[in-house]
Amino acid sequence: MQLRSLILCQQPETVALAVRACRELGVELHHCSTAKSAMEKFSLQRFHGVIIDDQDGPNAATLLKDLRASSNGKKSVIIALARTDAVLEAVFGAGTHLVIYKPLTHDKLRNGLRAIRPLMGKQQHRGSLRVKVHIAANLTINDTEHIPVKILDLSSGGAALLLSSPCPTVKSLKVSFALPGEQTIITAAAELVWKNVWGNVGIAFVNTDPGFTSSVSRWMKARPAAK
Repeated sequence: MQLRSLILCQQPETVALAVRACRELGVELHHCSTAKSAMEKFSLQRFHGVIIDDQDGPNAATLLKDLRASSNGKKSVIIALARTDAVLEAVFGAGTHLVIYKPLTHDKLRNGLRAIRPLMGKQQHRGSLRVKVHIAANLTINDTEHIPVKILDLSSGGAALLLSSPCPTVKSLKVSFALPGEQTIITAAAELVWKNVWGNVGIAFVNTDPGFTSSVSRWMKARPAAK
C-alpha cells in the first residue's frame, strides 16, 4: 500500500526536508500552502498523514478544524512542526498525534516521522538498527532537574522514552543508563526530537563519546530483537 501524506507549509526549505524524509520512509508527500487547497486535495483522495507547520497559525488552525469535521480527515495521523516553546496541551488538544520540534534537520524529521509511520500504515517500517527494550534510565534536564524514565526503543543514534512526569521546557538533556546485563552506567547528551500524544518522547544522541556509541551498537547487534 502506498502511503500518502500532505504538508501545509509556506517555507520551501522545510518542504524540501519533509519531501526527502518522506521519500526515505516510502511515503508520497503532497505540498499545499493554504488550508483551502489542502482540503480540496482531501476531497479527491485519502491522505494517511498530515504535516502542519505552526508558523502559519491561521492556516494551521483552519486546516485542523476542517480535518476534524471531515470523515477522511479524522482517519489521518496529524503531525505538527512546532517551536520548542509551543504549548503542547494546546497543540495536542487540536487533535495532533505527534510534535516534531524546531529547528528542523533532515535527521530530526526522518526520526520523528519514523516514530509515527506504523500508525499511518499499520505496519513497522524497517530503518536503522533498533531494539525494543524496557530500560530504567535517568534524564537530566537543563543540568538541574533529574527524572526517572523508561527507554522503550533504543538505537545507536537515539531512543524513545516514557516519562514519569511531564517534560518541562528543555534547553539541554542528558540520559544515563546501564544496558541490560551490564553494570557500567553510560551517559550521552541528547536533544528532544519529538513528543507524542501518549506521553512518549524521542531523543537523538548528540556529541556522543565514541565509547558510548560503540557500547550501544555492540550490545544491540547481539540482540535477537534487533531490526
